[in-house]
Amino acid sequence: MASGIGYRGTNRCFPFWEDFQQCHFSSTDKTRADCVPARDDYIECLHHFKEIARVRAIQAVERGNYARAKASGTDHAIDEERALIESVRKWEAGVASSHQNINDIAEILRVAKGEHVEAAFAAIGSLGRIYAGLWTKGLLRRGRAQDAAGSAAAAKVAGWLRDHYNQYMELLRTLLGHREAPMQVAALRALMQMVGKEGEAASEYAFPNEGYLGAIETVLGSSATSEHLLRTLAEAYVGSYDDLWLYFYRNVARIMSPDYDPFKGSARRGGGAAGRQRAEVSETLVRNAFAVLSQVRAAPKTEREAITAFWAGTPAGDSDAAVLSPAAHRKAFSEAWLAFMRQPLMPDMYKQILLTMHRRIIPHMVDPKALMDFLSSAYDAGGSTSLLALNGLFTLITEHNLNYPQFYPKLYALLDRNLLHVKYRARFFRLLEIFLRSTHLPAYLIAAFAKRLSRLALAAPPAGAVTVIPMVYNLLKAHPSCMVLIHRVPEHDAETGEERPAADSDPFDADEPDPAKSRAIDSSLWELATLQHHYYPNIATLANVFSEPFHKPGFALEDFMDHTYASFFESDTARRPKKAPALAAQPPTSLIRPGDALSDFIVF
Repeated sequence: MASGIGYRGTNRCFPFWEDFQQCHFSSTDKTRADCVPARDDYIECLHHFKEIARVRAIQAVERGNYARAKASGTDHAIDEERALIESVRKWEAGVASSHQNINDIAEILRVAKGEHVEAAFAAIGSLGRIYAGLWTKGLLRRGRAQDAAGSAAAAKVAGWLRDHYNQYMELLRTLLGHREAPMQVAALRALMQMVGKEGEAASEYAFPNEGYLGAIETVLGSSATSEHLLRTLAEAYVGSYDDLWLYFYRNVARIMSPDYDPFKGSARRGGGAAGRQRAEVSETLVRNAFAVLSQVRAAPKTEREAITAFWAGTPAGDSDAAVLSPAAHRKAFSEAWLAFMRQPLMPDMYKQILLTMHRRIIPHMVDPKALMDFLSSAYDAGGSTSLLALNGLFTLITEHNLNYPQFYPKLYALLDRNLLHVKYRARFFRLLEIFLRSTHLPAYLIAAFAKRLSRLALAAPPAGAVTVIPMVYNLLKAHPSCMVLIHRVPEHDAETGEERPAADSDPFDADEPDPAKSRAIDSSLWELATLQHHYYPNIATLANVFSEPFHKPGFALEDFMDHTYASFFESDTARRPKKAPALAAQPPTSLIRPGDALSDFIVF
């Protein structure tokens, strides 16, 4: 699993392993409890334990239902359903054996639209196999009726087949919103099978996007869409085939467009009502689209030779085909994500996108600077959302020459009272160390950050204060011009000559949002002297480093990132005292001793 490359190519479970590995190394939880879902996904991909258990549970329920129905005398409904299933099989065999039985397709379609779930399930599969054979024989191609113009009967049959095929596709789109997840997945597989057969039956390569777009629009726009259906779409189709990948991203960009008309150039009817419905479920559309986008592990291919997996036919090697162009894949990827980010997103979506943007989105964008508006809005949102936007914004500044003059003032504004209490504290300090590493930054800016961090450490938990102290030490070590902050000579009153108290002479303005106007460079880090008397002795000992000569090398900040109350407690309880503490307790000689509260009431 180290490389993910085996003798059959990249292992299909390798992306899940990467997610689990990244979570394991970046988790702030010592027990790695937050990585359990990623581990379970990886194990499920390997062994399918949950899927097997689900199938067995369904089979057990079916056997129990039949036993109860038989005991109560209502098993005739089950027998009727079995009779329908047997009829469907006979009709399918008849259509496959002779075209004279082609009218049986209408009977199978009637069962597929009926109320018997198992019979409908069997009918859908039968129709899928029948139409797959008809596509292979070329009987469903759009120009078939025109080709058969010499025979009026053949043209009539071709039109009849095409009409019933459209009814079948519409039924499948309806079943994508079925209340049962297995029926949804079965409908999706049948739809995708028809898309593949239609692409293979074309005389020259042309991706059948009309049927594919209808399936995508229905899956993403339905509030009844199950997680199982979304996962099947992402993993079994979009993430596995290059042509489905390309047209999925194109369709997402198209559906998310504000002027999208879902019935333009389509055979479907009822556009007005459906258009109103789509507007009402826009939040559902965004959530489902994000669920699929976040589950698709595949990135745009950068080499023509890597584009080899096709679902709906194989291109003949024409260099102009969009599906063979890495540039077309990157463009579709960029347009889809930009269209998605223009939608109103929930806070959890914001955070999940920002967490992985610098790895999964920015490197594959045609123009990464197009994400500037999204990242700026996230950066201005405040709280943990702003902290997560830092990485992507800094990537644009350092790697894509983005000019963002307000970066450091807004970074300074993030240093508020909640910073040392949030979940992403370690992530922020890792980035802050990178942002302030340059020796070309002005002294007033470094002084402002050092002063603000020191002030926050006064009210921070020990795990936060233990991170601030080495951070400030490294800042002063890298910027000697700021050493005046710990060697500030006390001011004296001009008239009396007495030393002024520090509280009255600190010129630092903690409420000033602009670090250039905070006058931190004129202040002193008296907060660090206060931390030398911290109630937790480890903090006090660490803060004493500022009272010693600055001859020590800089701290490795990573050693102080992951401390919590639990880690402090474990280290303190695991420490063995050098000698036993002296105790002067005397063992009691009676139940109540003289001087106790009860001695005044009880006389012995």
